Amino acid sequence: MAKTVIRVMFDDATAAEGFLERCRGEGLDAVVEDARPIGTVKRNGPGLASWLKAHPGWHVVAESVNRRAAWAAAWKIRHGERRGFEDGLWDAQAQNRDGRWVVIARRASKRRNIPGEGMDPLF
Repeated sequence: MAKTVIRVMFDDATAAEGFLERCRGEGLDAVVEDARPIGTVKRNGPGLASWLKAHPGWHVVAESVNRRAAWAAAWKIRHGERRGFEDGLWDAQAQNRDGRWVVIARRASKRRNIPGEGMDPLF
């Protein structure tokens, strides 16, 4: 007989533990498969862009090993080179927070001119 798997997410660990105990009390083989805080779930590419559209304001989108890497990641978002951010409607910055470099981004209010989108006549 096949094993039925149900995945459930909770806002806090106390609610998750209570649910787990109730399942075990019912005789179910309940185990924690992947315990991780919701805020640290990796978002990337188009998924990250759609998440930023739904959550206005500045948000940390990446951590970098150094200032140069953080600046490069922010530049790619601002200039539409990162997947999911091609429409040019994004602001991004590299910031040093407590000795670690992070990239923060938000949806911009208007479209930026992306280099290479059109050519000006030479004459």
